[in-house]
Amino acid sequence: MSLRLRILVAIVLVLASGSGLGLALAGWQARGWLREELWSAQLSAHLQVARAFADMPPAEQTPRRLAGLVATFNGNRHLQAVLIGPDGRAIAVSEAAPASLPPDWFSHLLRQEIAPARLLAPAGGGLAIELRPVYADDMAAVWDEFLDLALVLALATVGGAALVFVVVGQALRPLRAVGGVLPRIGAGDYAARVPEGGPPELAALGLGVNEMAARLAAMRERTRALEEQILTLQDEERADIARDLHDEIGPQLFAANVDAAMAETLISTGRPEAALEQVRAITAAIAHIQRLVRDILGRLRPTHLAELGLSSAILDLVGFWRARRPGLVFETRLPEPDAALPELVQETLYRIVQESLRNAVRHGAPQAIRVASDVAGGEARVVVANDGAGDAAAAPGYGLTGMAERVAAAGGVLEAGPTPDRGWRVAARLPLAHRAQDEAA
Repeated sequence: MSLRLRILVAIVLVLASGSGLGLALAGWQARGWLREELWSAQLSAHLQVARAFADMPPAEQTPRRLAGLVATFNGNRHLQAVLIGPDGRAIAVSEAAPASLPPDWFSHLLRQEIAPARLLAPAGGGLAIELRPVYADDMAAVWDEFLDLALVLALATVGGAALVFVVVGQALRPLRAVGGVLPRIGAGDYAARVPEGGPPELAALGLGVNEMAARLAAMRERTRALEEQILTLQDEERADIARDLHDEIGPQLFAANVDAAMAETLISTGRPEAALEQVRAITAAIAHIQRLVRDILGRLRPTHLAELGLSSAILDLVGFWRARRPGLVFETRLPEPDAALPELVQETLYRIVQESLRNAVRHGAPQAIRVASDVAGGEARVVVANDGAGDAAAAPGYGLTGMAERVAAAGGVLEAGPTPDRGWRVAARLPLAHRAQDEAA
């Protein structure tokens, strides 16, 4: 059942219940009124007969004369007069006014038995006049009024229901619009909008739906940008690895291959001492290749982060770049002994330092780089600063965006920008207890 129909049914039930209570109250009042009306008519007739008896000489109180007294009540709507003989039989009866009879159930509900009033003739002889209440005419009048009242209440109920149907339909029109737009938003059509009209509550609902759609559209665009960023970073990482394989590992493998061929030649010509030197060169080349492979693996996944801690992992990063940029001055200030930090915090801080060092070396042309990290006030902090000027041009790029996303995911704050000495500074603060975990607790 639709909401509109439910509201309509509820309103109709309320109106019908109110009408029923009104009719019941009217019936109760009519029942009391009917009793009072008949009792008053009977009392008035009683006084009338008693006065007639008092004015009539005893000699004239004959059956014929008393029958005439009974006839004076012909057409009375409220009661009937009956002349009772000494033997208890009716001698004369007044004619009742014609009336239409209401339904039996209605008569049964309204009728209250009123005992007939009997007045004995003063002259004696056993003659008496009995006054009997007549219900039919008054009940018929009450029935007509009951029908009129029921008709008015029925028309009011139908009219009220029709008015409610129209008003509720107009008021709920924004809900139908929301119901039509939400499936489109769920299917990915974030351009769908709801008309912001109707009652204040529904207008606020429409505004909320439109804001949700706008935020989802922004999130989708942001997700696309992040996907492009990830692909770009992956391509850059692959290019770095390919360059290392080509520039570092490739020549070492070639040299080892040449040394192995030379050693084979020397052994075959009977010169084992010279071949031993070639074997030593091969061993050195393999050791160098192993170091290069560990460096590449460390850049891909810093396994030593969990084994040695954040400080040692950052020192390995610094050592990696110091070996490739001998002229650079690296200054580190790291906590000793290393604080026990959550894995997510260590991973995020390590990636911040890794990306900051790479950006500084590639884009900033610095002379010195400073790396500092500490834990205080329930936060872990790291700062990477350099004196190069070129890093500012790369600030809006993918690297900074990626760092911001990592820090935001960990519930922290990232600050990046130029320094007064025309350098570049990246600072991150991460809570040791993740915000999401606090809310869940």
